[in-house]
Amino acid sequence: MRIPTASAVFNLAEVHRLVGGTLHGNGDKPLSSLAGLGEATPDALSFIANDKAAKASAGTRAGALLVHRHLPELAVPQVAVPNPLLAFAQVAEKFFVRPFAPRGIADEVTRGADVSIGADPSIWPFVTLGDRVRIGARVTLYPGVFIGADSTIGDDTVLHPNVVVREGCSVGARVIVHSGTVIGADGFGYVQHQGRHHKIPQLGGVAIGDDVELGANVTIDRATLGQTVVKQGTKIDNLVQIAHNVTVGEHAIIVAQVGIAGSTTIGHHVMIGGQAGLADHIHIGDQVMIAARAGVNRSLEPNQIVSGAPVMPHETWMKAQAVIPRLPELRQLVRSLEQRVALLESRLADAGAPKAKRRKPGRT
Repeated sequence: MRIPTASAVFNLAEVHRLVGGTLHGNGDKPLSSLAGLGEATPDALSFIANDKAAKASAGTRAGALLVHRHLPELAVPQVAVPNPLLAFAQVAEKFFVRPFAPRGIADEVTRGADVSIGADPSIWPFVTLGDRVRIGARVTLYPGVFIGADSTIGDDTVLHPNVVVREGCSVGARVIVHSGTVIGADGFGYVQHQGRHHKIPQLGGVAIGDDVELGANVTIDRATLGQTVVKQGTKIDNLVQIAHNVTVGEHAIIVAQVGIAGSTTIGHHVMIGGQAGLADHIHIGDQVMIAARAGVNRSLEPNQIVSGAPVMPHETWMKAQAVIPRLPELRQLVRSLEQRVALLESRLADAGAPKAKRRKPGRT
């Protein structure tokens, strides 16, 4: 198991100065690694985010803890903060992420005409830059990156190995794009005529806002006309497909294997669970939460939680899910009730039928 190790030893007082909160115990406690509660060693900083995690912390060997409230039952130095996970991320960024050190431009880079590269680049071998590409300051391009003609990459952006940014696309500042992602492939646009599919030229582009992160093997198609847009601060997990002319609002979260069909618009702070599918030409309101594997076939008003396929309010879906395991039993009950009703109806019909009149003797 790999446990992250800091480039230099730090102490809990330095952590306290960085993240704020309240220090409990020895601030001089030296620390050099980060670890989960179960794997932590006496030189490690760990965290407890809530009371549930606190119950499992009795046996931890961590040297110090970031906690959501002071835990006096643990004889471990602590810093109590409102959001221990955020504090953990701040510590990781400060003490464990190597500072940016530009490596320059490798000789094995292929450049087109009129390429502009900002200050302090780190461009690895076997990167390809098309004509009129604009690269900002402190950009890192790993091996195998391709950037097509007339595309722009903003300051402090990192493109990991084998990322493709096709022609006429823009990527903002402080963007992270993981390996295998393709920005600006043709949208899936065809018109059928006389039994054949005729390609509609995809003449638009893609615009990625600042502070976006795209996971591995994400595909964001260029617009037919205009732009496919992913706005500022949005985070997209691996293997997500965003079709042409989609707009994703600010600070959205889209989890792995989501598919979003063409011309759909998504508001800000929307959260979409894994393997959800969104139909084309619909609008998802701000701050909507879409559960995993949902099938969204209609527009959704803001500020709601939805689940299921077809999508429905989450509370309704939960009730429906509770019934599903009982369906065989309920089916048998319905059959039994049908038989009993049929028997009762038969008896009532017999009881209500007029009796035949008796004939008197001697009459014909």
